[in-house]
Amino acid sequence: MKSKKKYTITDVADMLGVSRATVSRALNGTSGVGPELREKIIAFAEEIGYRPNTLARSLSKGRVNIIGLIFGDVRNPFYSELTFYIQKALERYGYTVMIFNSEYDREREARSIETARELCLAGLILFTVVTNMEEEQLRAMNIPIVFVNRTLELQNYDSVLLDNFRAGYIATMHLIELGHKRIGFVCGHQQSSVTVQRFEGYRQALKTYYLTMQEEDVIPGDLKMKRGYEVAEEFFRREERPSALVIGNDLMALGFLDCCKEKEIEIPEELSIVSFDNIDFANLNGFKLTTISQRVEEMGEKAAELMVRRVEHPESEYKRIILEPQLVVRDTTREYKET
Repeated sequence: MKSKKKYTITDVADMLGVSRATVSRALNGTSGVGPELREKIIAFAEEIGYRPNTLARSLSKGRVNIIGLIFGDVRNPFYSELTFYIQKALERYGYTVMIFNSEYDREREARSIETARELCLAGLILFTVVTNMEEEQLRAMNIPIVFVNRTLELQNYDSVLLDNFRAGYIATMHLIELGHKRIGFVCGHQQSSVTVQRFEGYRQALKTYYLTMQEEDVIPGDLKMKRGYEVAEEFFRREERPSALVIGNDLMALGFLDCCKEKEIEIPEELSIVSFDNIDFANLNGFKLTTISQRVEEMGEKAAELMVRRVEHPESEYKRIILEPQLVVRDTTREYKET
């Protein structure tokens, strides 16, 4: 029967008459211990309920087996779903996660990165917007980093991302193929590489079909539901407006649709909408969004693999994995009909 006492590795070594190093090697599966002795040590540790002090063991290596995740808004279902898949994958490699919520604030983001360094975390996975100055700070901190859905000018970082130019292009092309000729774009954070690339894809799709982009149809956003509601209020006060919108993410699109519901504006009869992320809420009754899937499960798996590879093999070559976006057609788009 297991004892309630918390045994140390020294206790196990003394009770078995072997060295601490032998116990450590046996429990960690490293060489230097015969199979019979290894089996005996493992069985005895299990019998008395011994559990190794993983924190102390990690700190002896100069780091803890914890990966920090820094993202902009913990309330965004896209980030929570992505975190779920990253955590699930990292656990298979023996790592846990620590979450930092920056709320898209650069100072909070910088403090989170500094905290991760002070805590000797094994590495960082960043979903956030990072300026060139902050890149220099990251290098000085000497901590393994993987970027998710963000691109940098410098190449010496691992990253996994959606082809965001193509995502913007596909979203816009879907509306063009439905006959829409005036299409607006609701931005995410304008400093974000994701927003920039999706906007370029949107603009290129319009150019391909010789359609004019009107400046007033490019609307600032912030990726939050509240802003989507505000955009809708502003949008429907206009006398002339686009017949379709590409909206920066599902959360803003849901806020936009909420306002439409209150104002009894029929979607897609009066306006077609495409957004990005394909969060679970995008397919609820009453809010069946046409959206671009970011393949979040695969993105999370790849991010975890890159992180573990960088931590355990720091000299390996840097990799950039680019995923292909997928259009998911639901109920917020339809063929354009002149009124």
